[in-house]
Amino acid sequence: MIRPKQSLARKLEPFFYLSPALLFFLTFTYYPFLKTIVSSFFLVNRLGKFREFVAFENYIRILAAPEFILSVKNTFVYMFLNAPVSIFISLILAIIANRKTRSSKIYETLFALSMAMSMSVAAMIFRLAYNPTIGAFNYLLGTTINWLNDPSWAMISISLIATWLNIGYNFLFLLAAVRGIDVSLIESASLDGAGVVRKTIRIILPIISPTVFFLIVTQMAKSMMMSGLVLIFTNSASLSTTSNIDTMISFMYKQAVNNLNYNDGYATAIMAFIMTFIIMLISFKFEKKGVYYN
Repeated sequence: MIRPKQSLARKLEPFFYLSPALLFFLTFTYYPFLKTIVSSFFLVNRLGKFREFVAFENYIRILAAPEFILSVKNTFVYMFLNAPVSIFISLILAIIANRKTRSSKIYETLFALSMAMSMSVAAMIFRLAYNPTIGAFNYLLGTTINWLNDPSWAMISISLIATWLNIGYNFLFLLAAVRGIDVSLIESASLDGAGVVRKTIRIILPIISPTVFFLIVTQMAKSMMMSGLVLIFTNSASLSTTSNIDTMISFMYKQAVNNLNYNDGYATAIMAFIMTFIIMLISFKFEKKGVYYN
């Protein structure tokens, strides 16, 4: 059977539907990104005007700056503390909440409550808890740690806040995944004498691995781009006083906005993108080995 030829307007119709979204992405995503790449190879004055082409000088300068190196270290510390810990805690809570009871709606809401909490509100609450003289952490632990100003504890303190904020989001995804598992599989394992840990490792984790992988990738990408908590705690202050908790993006913001140093700001933005891109490539390398879709 010979199909009738479609008119040109009919062939172009899908592109007309996609054009608003495409125009939005071109204007607000791809154009600024390409402009940032081009600008990173130029010397830019405080007014944002190009002065001269300097090739990789901006990159060489930030790679030699101790503040930038520290911000890279802080970013990776934050990522490796926040993403795995929040997903691990959320998985435990999802397994606990798996079985529905009369009171399940109460604790499900409590487990997901952090998702509805504003980042700025959470930061203010934790700032009081971290206070070295009257804070709850030092009181409960019997210590005198200056949590946010001690270089050894600063990023751990920030990561703890982010972990708590992300638990609710991860919990909802993992709870839906755990409840989607065939109950007969869990019951069969129980009859064979498998305990909670063995059932989790052998049955639950392989089945929900696509959801876990999605959460790991998204959490890692968000962690690499994190700046909100740092800027809230430092009140967007200058680098000289708060660089001990700066991430790459907060370093970029302070250089470009506070110090009007667009050269370092552009180069830092591209370096952050490259590192995040590499992290995502490595993550997807492990997808075939640890994720089961069948």
